[in-house]
Amino acid sequence: MFLPVSASIRQFARAVTADRLVGDELAIAVAAEANQKNVNGAPPANRVEWFRRFIIRWREVIAEDAAPKPFSNSAFIKSMGPLPSEARLVLLLSDVCGFSAREVEEILQPLSRPYEDLLSEGRAIVRSARGEKSALIVEDEPLIAADLKDVLEDMGVTVVGMARTAEQGVRQALENSPDIVLADYNLDGQKTGVDAVAAFHDAHQCPVIFITGYPDEVLKGDEVEPDFVIVKPYRPEAVQAAVAHCLDAARYAAIDADATTAGDL
Repeated sequence: MFLPVSASIRQFARAVTADRLVGDELAIAVAAEANQKNVNGAPPANRVEWFRRFIIRWREVIAEDAAPKPFSNSAFIKSMGPLPSEARLVLLLSDVCGFSAREVEEILQPLSRPYEDLLSEGRAIVRSARGEKSALIVEDEPLIAADLKDVLEDMGVTVVGMARTAEQGVRQALENSPDIVLADYNLDGQKTGVDAVAAFHDAHQCPVIFITGYPDEVLKGDEVEPDFVIVKPYRPEAVQAAVAHCLDAARYAAIDADATTAGDL
């Protein structure tokens, strides 16, 4: 099960730009171009083509001297820096977005090295030491919460709290100041993971990942939105890749220092 294409593109756009507003503008630009081509009867045929068009458009944005539409500030766009490393892109497309090897190769064509090598390098990024990083889990299903705890600790992230309600999540977030929050979108009762995040957002801002069986209900443009949405039933690799990317999102400089550079794309 996947996110709707529009939401999936927005999530990916935010990830590769490490910025919500720029990512959303880029996603809108790609959608607008596709709608224009609808007149000629040639819209994107599938998810692969949508993502392929997105990569092409972002490469154009960071390569052009003048700010391309819909962006008005060229200096700001240039300040966003390059795409994440090729290995990190392969990791996101494979483990978070769920594309096959053939589909990833089509989206990023041409790859500078074999897909397997790039994916291995991307997963090595996930396994990099993060012992100083902490996470809060807000999940009302004990078995899922315990599994998420194992997934996080497997990659060296310390779980500083496990909450079953929105109220507990707010209290523990304010007490422990986690580096990242993993929250079930639909908690038992009348409040949701969004309620918990909204309640502590002003006092403590950190990346948020929603894990849900209801992907159509998220990424609607509301004030509080997740950095990633992982669809249940989730794969541990998807959770780890999303967590690693969120924790490393400060332009990927430190962790990608020795990895393949975006210039290889």
